[in-house]
Amino acid sequence: MTKKPNFTTTTAFPDAHILVVDDERTMRRSLTEIFERVGYRTSAAASGQKALQYISERDIDVVILDLKMAGMDGTDVLRTARPIAPDTMFIILTAYGTLDSAIIGIRHGAFDYLLKPSPMKEIIHTVESSLAERQRRMDQNNPIALLEQALIDLKGETQRETRTSTTERFLQAPGITLDTSRHLVVVRGDPVELTPTEFDILTYMMRHQNQVISCREIVAQIRGHDLDERDARTLLRSHIHRLRQKTELNPSEPALIKVVRGRGYLFAAQESPSAP
Repeated sequence: MTKKPNFTTTTAFPDAHILVVDDERTMRRSLTEIFERVGYRTSAAASGQKALQYISERDIDVVILDLKMAGMDGTDVLRTARPIAPDTMFIILTAYGTLDSAIIGIRHGAFDYLLKPSPMKEIIHTVESSLAERQRRMDQNNPIALLEQALIDLKGETQRETRTSTTERFLQAPGITLDTSRHLVVVRGDPVELTPTEFDILTYMMRHQNQVISCREIVAQIRGHDLDERDARTLLRSHIHRLRQKTELNPSEPALIKVVRGRGYLFAAQESPSAP
C-alpha cells in the first residue's frame, strides 16, 4: 500500500475553493486529496460541461484544468469560462507533447501550467501563486488596499514582482519550446536537460533568431566576460556541440544552430538545409 505524503505545507488562503477538472478519475482524486490536506476547499469535475456548470453556479477561486479531455477540451472550457468567471484563476494541466497548447491557453488568460506529472511542492506553489495574484487583482479595485500598497512601496519596504509577459517567457522555434521561467526546454515533444550555460546560450540565441551573433557578444551577454572573438569561440565550441546533440535532428548537419564563418553563429527560425 502506498504511504500517503506527510504534508507540512499550509495555505495562506484557507478559504480558497479549488476546482479540479480532469476526465481521469485517478488524477482528480490525487489532486483533490493533495489540496484538502493543504487546507483548501475542493470540487471535482469529470468533463468540461460539468466544469462550466460548477463555475457558473459557485464561487471558484482556482480551476485546475486538463487540456485533453473527451468532448469539450480544456481550451474550449477556458474560452467559455473567462467571460462568466473573470476573477477565477485557471491553471492548465498538460503533458510535454502538448506544451504548445498550454502556451496558447496562457495567452488566452490562463495563469500558468502544470506538467503531468508534477512534484507536489510545485503544484502547491503554483496554486498559491495564482491565489496571491488573484488577491492582488482584487485589491486593485479596493482604494484602501491600493493606498496601503502605495505607502509600502514608497517606504521601500517591499518590491513587487512584475510577472514576465508571455512573449518574454516562452521562446519558440520549429520543434523547440523554451520556458525561461521554469528553465524548461522541450524538443519535438520531449524534455531535454541542459546545463545552465547551455540554457543561457540557447535562450540568448532564441531571443535573436535569424540574426548573426558574434561569439564575443554571446559570452559577454551570458557570462559578462569581455573576450576577443577567438577566445570566445574557443569557450563556446564545446557548449554549442552539446546543444546541437540535444536539439538538432542531424547534429552533423545543423539546421538550427549554424556557423557563419568569420562572424559567429546564427539561430535559424526556419529549419532548412545547412549552409555550405
